[in-house]
Amino acid sequence: MRRYETIFILRPDQGESQIKDTIRRFEGFVTQGGGELIETDEWGSRELAYRIRGERRGYYVRLDYVSEGAVMNEVERNLKLSDTVLRFLSVLLDTDAEPAKVREEIEARNRRIAEARAAAEARAAALAAQHERAPEAPDAPEELTAEHEGELEPEGGNRPQ
Repeated sequence: MRRYETIFILRPDQGESQIKDTIRRFEGFVTQGGGELIETDEWGSRELAYRIRGERRGYYVRLDYVSEGAVMNEVERNLKLSDTVLRFLSVLLDTDAEPAKVREEIEARNRRIAEARAAAEARAAALAAQHERAPEAPDAPEELTAEHEGELEPEGGNRPQ
């Protein structure tokens, strides 16, 4: 089976429940057609680079799924027919994908991200604790005095008069 990624932008003026219903509807097209939904990412409301149908913002959603080409065609057909969809794009990621293996890779990626976040938070907490214990350092470096000013000039004295 093939692995596809479909990203679509919904009108932002809908209510949250209507957005969730729309997303579930498109997920349903994948499962009804015999495909397997791998992951659904809701990126949320973002500003568009340019106006689309008079809208300056859009609600971004990414579907990652494994299916045959006919399922992707059905998803795209329904995206075209929907008045709430501003734009969409489907991309073939892999021609021979196994859903279990893809899910395993995604879970491993999510674990690495969580570990990196935890490590970054630990470093930030350690720095904050160290900053609290350390005596206060001067905020700004000493001002240059007239006697040190000549040391910073390039050779040849190309200073404007």
